[in-house]
Amino acid sequence: MEYPGINLLDETGKPFSTRIERVLHDLLPRLRRQFPALNDEVCISEVLEEAGRRIADHESRSGPIEKLHGYAWVAVRSVALSRMRLSSTRLARATLGSEQSQTVLSSVPSLAGSPKHIENDVLLREALTHLNSDERLICVWKKAGFSSKEIAKYRGGSVEAIDTLFSRAKQKIRKILGVQEPERRVKNG
Repeated sequence: MEYPGINLLDETGKPFSTRIERVLHDLLPRLRRQFPALNDEVCISEVLEEAGRRIADHESRSGPIEKLHGYAWVAVRSVALSRMRLSSTRLARATLGSEQSQTVLSSVPSLAGSPKHIENDVLLREALTHLNSDERLICVWKKAGFSSKEIAKYRGGSVEAIDTLFSRAKQKIRKILGVQEPERRVKNG
């Protein structure tokens, strides 16, 4: 007997006995209710087929199962739980559908690629053209997150020399942009 929506096969590629197929078909709505994360039809078929194989294996060793419905549900639940623990299933559960993800992404503010970010990048590139190659290189490394110590080690100079070069580059950029340096506080002593 064939049931709509599922075609279950044993390990040899043959359909299960009518008895096993009927009980697995009857458990399909319960499986979907209990495990809504298993919403892929292929995954559901695999769970039911594995449970069917376990039932058929048990019956081939011990004879027909008296309370087949209860035994089948325990087998289905066990296979479904194992499937839920697989990393691929955890990823699928944590992944949003296309409409949901579009809704979420449209509400997340973007720092990279925002008009302000793009303007700042263009302004920096323009300002860097007014610096010599050493100053430009130091500024690019600093923007990339390298420390003065790391830059000095790579270039073979001192940390103080890197800091001085970077300070001069910042002064040039401020002058080009028309930004005044912050006033330095003098301690009254």
